[in-house]
Amino acid sequence: MRTPACLLVISLLLLLALPVQAAESAPSTQAQAATDAASEPMDSDLAREHQRFTQFARQQVERMNENILGGKNSMRVHKGSDGLYHASYKAIDLGEVVFRVRRAQHDPRYFVGDMVYKELVLESVGQTAEACRKGAFEPVAQKANRIIYSSKRGGGWN
Repeated sequence: MRTPACLLVISLLLLLALPVQAAESAPSTQAQAATDAASEPMDSDLAREHQRFTQFARQQVERMNENILGGKNSMRVHKGSDGLYHASYKAIDLGEVVFRVRRAQHDPRYFVGDMVYKELVLESVGQTAEACRKGAFEPVAQKANRIIYSSKRGGGWN
């Protein structure tokens, strides 16, 4: 006699718990709002700053490639234990650079730009030092980097 009463109580509790579980598994309105905000097009000021930042950051990458320590202008050549010469230098992969711009959280008049890039170590192997300098260079290592810049509305990037 006690068992049917317990079963009835348990089934009632389960029925009451189902709506709570369904509400917990439903996507939150905040997640939907974030998705909607991400799919909205950029406003004109943000689009303009993204274009300015992209131009500025590409110039920075060109300067960095020219002045990078261990870069093409200061190529390292050494004779390996295998008897061959190895030439190596560092460079930034221009095709993989990513530029992103967003408004600053503390003040929407300011913009924040991210530049994400890969610094590659390129190497060539040859019978002589001159041959490896002129040979085909292949990437042998890479390192991801990120630089954050800021800009005041219309004030340029730094």
